[in-house]
Amino acid sequence: MYNRAMETKLEKRFGFLVSDVGRLNGKRFDELAKSSLDLTRAQCRALAYLSHYGEVNQVRLAELLEVAPISAGRLLDRMEEGGWIARVPNPEDRRERVVRMTPKAERALDKARRVGDEVAAEALAGLSEPEREQLIGLLQRVRQNLGTIVDR
Repeated sequence: MYNRAMETKLEKRFGFLVSDVGRLNGKRFDELAKSSLDLTRAQCRALAYLSHYGEVNQVRLAELLEVAPISAGRLLDRMEEGGWIARVPNPEDRRERVVRMTPKAERALDKARRVGDEVAAEALAGLSEPEREQLIGLLQRVRQNLGTIVDR
């Protein structure tokens, strides 16, 4: 069990370290994306989730993005106006609409992935390939551990 006598140094606290890495990763993504993408990081995340999960309703997308449904609605309004997504009737429930990526978004997502790959290469510089694989594997296990607890 992780305790380490209740570590007080922030650079050794798991939650702080994971959050800080995420924050710095996001800032660097924003810096690199400014010149090559017409999308914000939040919009890129929305597209990445749509690419991964397929068509989902707005409530589910808000959950994935960890924002309030009203905030997701505003984000999606801007994305729909820009031609990135379309809201279409759910064939299984006429009362609901689902969010679908457009071909324009699919092309942009490829650019966003390239930006993400560049950020990852910078972040993982100096790590050997086995170290990179080990880090990714360990983070996947941590995510699974927390996912089984949080999603109960």
